[in-house]
Amino acid sequence: MSDLQGNALNLIQEAKSVAIIPSKVAGADSFCAAAGLYFMLLEKNKDVYFIYQGKVPDAAQNILDHTRIVSDIGQRELIIKVDYSNTPAAQAHYATDRDVLEIRLGPVSKEFELSRVKAQLTGVDFDLIIVVGAQEVTDLGSVYEKMKEDFSQVKVLNIDNTRHNQNFGDENIIDVNAQTLSTLIFSKASEWDLTPGEKAAKALLTGMTYRNGNLGVDKA
Repeated sequence: MSDLQGNALNLIQEAKSVAIIPSKVAGADSFCAAAGLYFMLLEKNKDVYFIYQGKVPDAAQNILDHTRIVSDIGQRELIIKVDYSNTPAAQAHYATDRDVLEIRLGPVSKEFELSRVKAQLTGVDFDLIIVVGAQEVTDLGSVYEKMKEDFSQVKVLNIDNTRHNQNFGDENIIDVNAQTLSTLIFSKASEWDLTPGEKAAKALLTGMTYRNGNLGVDKA
């Protein structure tokens, strides 16, 4: 196994939360290759997020349930916690007025410390981003704009099969001899200790067949 393959294996094995992002411009092959990898990583009990904005390629409509696709990665949730232990508080009420939320909790004493009220933003924190089929990050569309901070803070595994790839990842798996991205993912699966199950196999076979979304058309 080459150093690059070993590094990719280490990244995948050590990652707990993985974002998989197919290129928006590489068609069904990129989408299906990413979906195949997504299903294989799920089998490894990883927290995996398939991030894609826009219309799913026609050839890939039945590959991945749309509820599994994360399209608005920039959204977060605001959580408010109140420690009311050792108080007589028994009721909580809330109301909204002109987009302002008001929460009332009581009764509490006048000595109640406001430091017991906490607010935090929650979201997904990735430790690995896998990009499939993008020659450069702009091929990811607005997803990259929303995830610039993530790209600058975590490891990026860049997988592609074109000679025009800009090697933007921390690790770059570029095989210009691979006829399709799905073929590339399938060929690397065993090296990365991954096994295609039924759903992964269906996704990869679809990508191999359609070759960037057009039956029988070779990659550029």
